[in-house]
Amino acid sequence: MWQNLNFNFEPYDWLLIFMVTALGTASAYMKDPQLKAVAATIPIPCGFAYIAVGLPMGTANAISALLCLMYVHIVRISHNRLHVPIVISIVIGLATFVAIGTTLAPIVPDSEPVFFGVCLFDFLLGVLIFQKQPYKSGVPYKTPLPVYVKAPAIAFVVAGLMVIKRLMGGFCTSFPMMNSIVSYESRYSLGDQCRQLPLFLIAGPFMFVEMRLLETRLGLNHWIVLLCGYILFAFIYWPLNKKLKQRNREASRQYRNTENNTVH
Repeated sequence: MWQNLNFNFEPYDWLLIFMVTALGTASAYMKDPQLKAVAATIPIPCGFAYIAVGLPMGTANAISALLCLMYVHIVRISHNRLHVPIVISIVIGLATFVAIGTTLAPIVPDSEPVFFGVCLFDFLLGVLIFQKQPYKSGVPYKTPLPVYVKAPAIAFVVAGLMVIKRLMGGFCTSFPMMNSIVSYESRYSLGDQCRQLPLFLIAGPFMFVEMRLLETRLGLNHWIVLLCGYILFAFIYWPLNKKLKQRNREASRQYRNTENNTVH
């Protein structure tokens, strides 16, 4: 196990640490909890992890999207319902992700039928949850810490997560690096993360499939493959995000009207 840990960071590892730290620090100073959740689900860390790992998109990537959904609900249930401190809740969620990812990484078949099947499952589950989940605006909050304290703290956390990169294999690309940061910064509105993840489950599989085909069939450069993946993801994700914001606003309006009627 120890020989599989990543203590000698490569240039792409440092690039990933920088990108996640920058995005995580920016999210810490956003007040809107739904915007924080967006920062956790746009695939910038996922894409740079893909570059750092150097493996084609495969079954592990598609499964790890499901594990991200599992992670945010573990944190929400642990903290909101079981009243576990937020840091411990995040550790529990990350440990569960790592345990499942490291167990599945050596045994998950990377054949195209399995890959396409998991992508289809991701998409259908994302659509189902997006249509059926309850909607509610979260509590605005931003960190009171100065950036020169917050940014190094986030960088330290991300660097620690990068140590287990090799153990995770393809599961590393959707490892909840940003989600763990946003979970802490959105500890008063963890439901927003849970409502946002279905959008990733809907848009992510299209990105995964496109990137796999461009790399394995056309042999395109990783950076070109990543750019094409980002474009397709954005084309699907942003209209869904607009719809999510609209549903949150409508739910909040209905809640306020109900409260007013109850008072009067």
